Parts: sequence; C-alpha cells; structure tokens
Amino acid sequence: MTNLFGAYILTTAKFLSIFGSVLYSIFAFVVVRQVTLMCKNVYDKFNSILITFSYIHFFTALLLIPLTLIFL
Repeated sequence: MTNLFGAYILTTAKFLSIFGSVLYSIFAFVVVRQVTLMCKNVYDKFNSILITFSYIHFFTALLLIPLTLIFL
C-alpha cells in the first residue's frame, strides 16, 4: 500500500514538473514577443542585446522540457 502511494505521489510530481516547464516555455515565448514589439516601437542601441537575451531565455526554457523528461 505504501509503495503504491509513493508511486502515485512521484507520478503526480513528474506530471506537474513537465506541465510547469511547458508553461514556463509559453511564458518565455510571450517574453520574446513583447521584447520584439517593444524594440520595434522604442529605438535604442541596446535593442539587439535585449532581443538576443530574450531568445536565449526562450531556448533555455525549451531545453528545460527534455531535461525534465530525462531526469524525472
């Protein structure tokens, strides 16, 4: 009985971790969209740096999904 309960808790934690990493990737995509829209309206010499960091953030968030699947 205890082993079954532990497996249920572990499966729930895995599902929530995967769901959280997918949700975080969606958030990172929204950040990329907002940064690119902001850079179209506000002209500054740091626009390319901001766009680069937002894409790095997005691809790191996408990398989090397979890492979550592998390590859990």
